[in-house]
Amino acid sequence: MHSSVVRRARVGAAVVGASAVALIASALPASAHMGVDLGGGTPTAGSSSAFWFRPGHGCDGDATNTLAITVPDGVSSVKAQPKAGWKLTADGKTIIWSRGALPDDQFDDFGVRLAWPKLPAGVASQKFYFQAVQVCNAEIKVTRDGDMAMIMGHLPAQAGETVELFVDGVPLTRHPVVVDEGGHFMVHTSSAKVPEGSDVTAEHAGKMVGNSIAASERWVEIPAPGSTASLAAPAPSVTVVAPVAK
Repeated sequence: MHSSVVRRARVGAAVVGASAVALIASALPASAHMGVDLGGGTPTAGSSSAFWFRPGHGCDGDATNTLAITVPDGVSSVKAQPKAGWKLTADGKTIIWSRGALPDDQFDDFGVRLAWPKLPAGVASQKFYFQAVQVCNAEIKVTRDGDMAMIMGHLPAQAGETVELFVDGVPLTRHPVVVDEGGHFMVHTSSAKVPEGSDVTAEHAGKMVGNSIAASERWVEIPAPGSTASLAAPAPSVTVVAPVAK
């Protein structure tokens, strides 16, 4: 039986009391992690380096479609690595890989190269935090115009194949919907068949591959300077060391 997906979000929160920290941390899934791969290098202040963000999973089993990274203050010359099948947008402060499809049971790396600032005199190392938001299943959009509705989808992984559409678990079309070679599809129907607030989902070979309500994983909390409190879902960080004196 088909089951629709509901809106989900996990947002890390800074907690003052140690007991509250333990409670929240224990409530989060053990897999809730955004890894950072330094590629064997040591980021050094005053120089450039490349590293990679690695989502450890999707959102409750759903494929990842977007990864947004916020660059911390102080770094410069930010360059993001393009990825085949993904749209890359970057403005020096925010990097977004979107319109892709990374299944929950697979992993991939999202590369960044940037220049680290010099550290204050006497400071041996400093952590730089990168706020990260991972969005899953945001590929289907519903627009309404009076009695008519239009459903548009972008499913790159199903390009050239067919999917079945459901509205809150009820089949929408009599026949499978064809996804074009660019990964797009469009369906016209009546507004009555797609009520406000309903969830439109797409399935391929009996597995959900997209829906109109996005789920998300967020790693956005940054420890306050001098604080020893742990966070439930801290933003991924890179430790930059001072250069060795010659």
